Amino acid sequence: MEKSTMKKGAILTLLGATCWGLSGVLGEYLLNISKIDSTWVISNRLFYSGIVLVIILFLKDKKSLMNVFSDKKDILRLLNFSFLGLLICQGTFFLAIKYTNAGMATVIQFTGPVMIMTYYCIISRRWPLPREVVAIVSSLFGTVLMATHLDFSKLNISTLGLFWGIFSAFGLASYNISSVNLTKKYGVMPIMTWGLLIAGSVVYFGTGSNYIPSNFTFMDFLCITGVIIVGTIMSFSLYLEGVRMIGAVTGSIIGCFEPIAAIVFSFLLLGTTFGLIDIIGAAFILSAVVVLSKR
Repeated sequence: MEKSTMKKGAILTLLGATCWGLSGVLGEYLLNISKIDSTWVISNRLFYSGIVLVIILFLKDKKSLMNVFSDKKDILRLLNFSFLGLLICQGTFFLAIKYTNAGMATVIQFTGPVMIMTYYCIISRRWPLPREVVAIVSSLFGTVLMATHLDFSKLNISTLGLFWGIFSAFGLASYNISSVNLTKKYGVMPIMTWGLLIAGSVVYFGTGSNYIPSNFTFMDFLCITGVIIVGTIMSFSLYLEGVRMIGAVTGSIIGCFEPIAAIVFSFLLLGTTFGLIDIIGAAFILSAVVVLSKR
């Protein structure tokens, strides 16, 4: 691989991860400062991201966009991915942000890769490899460290925050596992696009989120637009293009910058502070992802 290609791919992947980190902070502003209803934020993010991506892909490559509907079984798999994968992953993540903050929620969600590894160990009926055991222990210890600060008489974060954070990690695992066969066959962006639109449409209209909140300000408009454009469309486009150039292993390691970006943006934009123990806990969780990325 040429050095220039590697450098460009790394930069694109890093920018994609940074966009994801910023998205969480914008969501935190909407949920915890503007007090916008979490259901409204989640449904509008999914629905309008799906609409914009459908328009882009329709103009760019109509055939790849519609291919998935040629197989009835794949339509059912797409529905499964939309609701049990994407909706759970995105919905629970924003609920985790609501009850903690963007940095904490993003870090806890990064225990998801360990759940994925555990799932494949179970279905393959094998014991974890030594490096996988290290990843499990590191991930669990990091989560416990952030949640308790090693004072087991109380939680450092709210019970609901910890619950939704772990649930969002489960959602991340479910999202990745349920998408594997579809993305191999049809590509990532068409599946992501339809998943966003299908899940978003059901939640958007099912919860009656097609309204403008009474306390909605211009800053809130900028934030939800940022969540949709920067945190969804730009992040996926930049990250996937970067991974295409440098490979999934290197890309997943660089992707660990997302929670770091979320922590930095939380501090710079919202004044959220993190203690030394929180940083150490985050390092343990992220190191687990790096260990799992090694071959």
